[in-house]
Amino acid sequence: MLLVWYDCCMRVRLSKKSLEILFNTVEAKYKRWVTIANKNKVSVRTLSDWRKGEISMPLLVFRKILADCDLKEEKVSFTILSDFWHTKDAGRKGAAAAMKLYGNFGTPEGRKLGGQRSIATHKKRQTAFKTLKPIAKPKHSKKLAELLGIFVGDGHLSDYQASVCTNSKTDKEHAMLTSKLIKSLFRVPVSLRELKNENTIIVVASSVSVVKFLNKQGMPQGNKLKNNLTVPGWIIKKRTYQKAFLRGLFDTDGCIYLDKHKINKKRYNHLGWAVTSYAEKLRKDVMEILANLGYSPTNRDTQKSVYLRKQKEIAKYFREIGTNNSKHLTRYRKFIKLTQ
Repeated sequence: MLLVWYDCCMRVRLSKKSLEILFNTVEAKYKRWVTIANKNKVSVRTLSDWRKGEISMPLLVFRKILADCDLKEEKVSFTILSDFWHTKDAGRKGAAAAMKLYGNFGTPEGRKLGGQRSIATHKKRQTAFKTLKPIAKPKHSKKLAELLGIFVGDGHLSDYQASVCTNSKTDKEHAMLTSKLIKSLFRVPVSLRELKNENTIIVVASSVSVVKFLNKQGMPQGNKLKNNLTVPGWIIKKRTYQKAFLRGLFDTDGCIYLDKHKINKKRYNHLGWAVTSYAEKLRKDVMEILANLGYSPTNRDTQKSVYLRKQKEIAKYFREIGTNNSKHLTRYRKFIKLTQ
């Protein structure tokens, strides 16, 4: 099997006199060129080219013709061409053609011409290059700080998308606000994908540039908990940024609740404020920010939440920092009536 494949790859070149001897013998036996071509499973044109010496002949076919005509190899003069004998010549011709079209590749002018030709080809075929779409790169601001809080809470950065996943029944309005916030900051298209069977809505910005920007601003890419989730350093440096970040974080990972308890058979209702996270460093940062802003947060080592329990401080939070999630505001107004 290997020998047959080897013979098929190799070819022979005959002298002009040997070609006459070979094909005169073949013609004398088979009379018609069509018959000869069919017997060797080639076209008459190919047979004619072999006969004229314009192209070389496969070694296997050459030996088959010799055997069919009872012609010994000693009667003809031929040269066996080595495997890939033509590649050097073909490469030389190809290089010459490419240099004529694109210029000398070894010079700056040649590389420039090659690039220009390539761009023209892509434009003509409408294939274009895959380039990162430009985005607006916002400066540090309260809006950006709030968006970072949202992403630290419910966001995720993959290789190609920045997304925020939340509850479609209770937080749909906030998801729409998040979508508008991303659009206003980066000037990129943002989609809302609602998974009704899972009560989930996802805000998605499909932009590698947005992913890279948010990652550079302090939002971990991939698994947030494994990649040191914390409050970005630039946010800690300014009180207005701290407040905006807390608002974004609370709106996604926080809750307002009613703490009911009895003392001496008397029922009491107290408001509670909490932000939950399994990232220990993030909880510590939130504690420090709240303390810096004049609050008295609490947290135990066994707990995964940071709490505000003083009624005046919770009222202060909603008055000074506020919320952009109507769910929290509605619950706050409802529960505050029950504590009076």
